[in-house]
Amino acid sequence: MEGLLRITITAGERPTARGSATITSRELPEVPPNPALHVSTVARRISGPMSQCKSISRSVESAALREAQAEGAFDAILLNEKGRVVETTARNLFLVKDGGLWTPPTYEGALPGVTRATVLEIARREKMRVKEAAVSLERLQSADEAFLTGSGVGVLAIESIDGRRYDLAGPVTSRIRKEYATSLDRESTW
Repeated sequence: MEGLLRITITAGERPTARGSATITSRELPEVPPNPALHVSTVARRISGPMSQCKSISRSVESAALREAQAEGAFDAILLNEKGRVVETTARNLFLVKDGGLWTPPTYEGALPGVTRATVLEIARREKMRVKEAAVSLERLQSADEAFLTGSGVGVLAIESIDGRRYDLAGPVTSRIRKEYATSLDRESTW
């Protein structure tokens, strides 16, 4: 059986107090065959140093996810205070335009995910054009392909964002997904 483990470490209440470590597990998320995303209008990710820390406070993400699910979407895209695309509630976002790969940078508010880093490494190794740069809503709408990365979904092609359709079986997403699966197989042998 496959699933996800989360290790949460908390600091003590005082500098001399002991913290705690908790390990939780859950099943992999159920992924629809044609995933759709919704750009959140109720929640914003604030960029800056603290935006790069994973936190157990998920109120922003929870509000955005509820909004997306009410719209029939799998997940919500979060924008930062400048109105630029950051990531989804639990995953990193990549766009493909003219064969090149774009992803929002961490200084805009995206978390530096493990799967994100692996995909960037794969893209560079495969000599793809890669840009970690600000992503406007206009750039999002003009992309040819879109996909998410995350430990629970791997590389997940996106069919639509707020009704705008993308190439679900696009050549760049397909290539990245294949190379990611190969990388997982190679690194996951016991």
